[in-house]
Amino acid sequence: MTWFPRLLGIGTAAAGAVVVLRPEALASACGMGDSDGNVAPTTAVLCRGIGVRDVLSGLAMTFAPSPETLRLAVVARATADLGDAAVLDLLPGDSQTRNIAATLAAGRGVLCALSGLTIRSDAADEEVVKSADDQQTYGWRRGHREGRVTDRRSPLRRWVREIVEEELRDADLVD
Repeated sequence: MTWFPRLLGIGTAAAGAVVVLRPEALASACGMGDSDGNVAPTTAVLCRGIGVRDVLSGLAMTFAPSPETLRLAVVARATADLGDAAVLDLLPGDSQTRNIAATLAAGRGVLCALSGLTIRSDAADEEVVKSADDQQTYGWRRGHREGRVTDRRSPLRRWVREIVEEELRDADLVD
């Protein structure tokens, strides 16, 4: 199921576009604007940069061509949101406003991370990957007998993948 993270990607891109066009929307929500809602030019540039990051990460989540790239985009988005939550606490100004903004950023980061758990590969794709892995493993063994390595994937990478797959099976997230 990939519709949920892709839907979050659309929302993230839309929110980022709003921030790019109206940086005062983010600045006032984080307590960085004055009482009239005006924002310093340097703060506006910072907010627009955050908005561009959000647009790009949202588009990456929306248009990721495979489950693997979608997972990577979701991890990047969740990391950015959790990083925002950590940094918002360091800003000067009203602590209540910052706490609300940090809580919202952390919540969005957790939601994105949880949406990553819904991403599943098609069974046909998994069979192709398994077949390719089997061929590479055979080539790796044969290459070592002949004194050369033909495997493009390291044994460490396969080992880590097997651990992750086992954890996902234990959590009943994959069959």
